[in-house]
Amino acid sequence: RLLIRRLRDLAPRLLVLGGGGYNPWSTARCWSGIWAELNGIAVPEVLPARGEAVLRGLWWNRLPGRELPEYWYTTVSDLPQDPAPARPEIYTIAKATGAP
Repeated sequence: RLLIRRLRDLAPRLLVLGGGGYNPWSTARCWSGIWAELNGIAVPEVLPARGEAVLRGLWWNRLPGRELPEYWYTTVSDLPQDPAPARPEIYTIAKATGAP
């Protein structure tokens, strides 16, 4: 959400578009977080019961029999993970653009 906050602060107006083909849990959680951040709404660490019920009510035929992580139902944010190292050319591009 830090990226969304930075973009919001840089631009007077934003047109935010999404793609397709994503599972409904990722899509709902991602867009909820983006929408909240764009509107200055704090995202709770644990979703209220109504939000959790919406996520638990979703179904997608590409996941038959697969157990979903519990946090996909109860949070908007993914669990913290160690970032994978970026390819060297990514660091070169970032440095050229002035990114930290």
